[in-house]
Amino acid sequence: MDLTSKLKDWTLEYIGEGPLLLVDFSVSQGAKRTLVTILVDTLEGVTIDQCALMSRKLAHFIEEGVLIEEAYNLEVSSPGLDFPLSQGWQFQKNLGRKVKVWMKNKDAENVEGTLVSNTDEAVEILTEKTVKHRKIVAKEATWFPLAEVDKIKVQVSFQ
Repeated sequence: MDLTSKLKDWTLEYIGEGPLLLVDFSVSQGAKRTLVTILVDTLEGVTIDQCALMSRKLAHFIEEGVLIEEAYNLEVSSPGLDFPLSQGWQFQKNLGRKVKVWMKNKDAENVEGTLVSNTDEAVEILTEKTVKHRKIVAKEATWFPLAEVDKIKVQVSFQ
């Protein structure tokens, strides 16, 4: 079993049934060090203490099994707002928030609006119609098939 598989198996076993949820996992070889990056979240939001505990336990697992002999970097953190939504529970967690949708078809316009609902196959976004660069109060709900979506990100609002 290769390093990536061993570390991912450990991560999935550690997470188990929650409350932590795996968002992203990668192992890459840098110029001087191996980089292990794990992004986790919870429905309520992950804490620094949860990330630190997971990091300490995984570092112990790596060192106990001598899985990485040279120096390495281990990063366990939350995905942050700039990381695209990709899983159903992430859409559920962000219902009611403003999002931006980038379509795979580069000719299609990017869409901004409020995330209203989701299924396994699509997301529903409440968009504001614009006419000559002016926002109109009329809003319409539109379903976007996930197969046609490149990425969806939560938009930060300071209002």
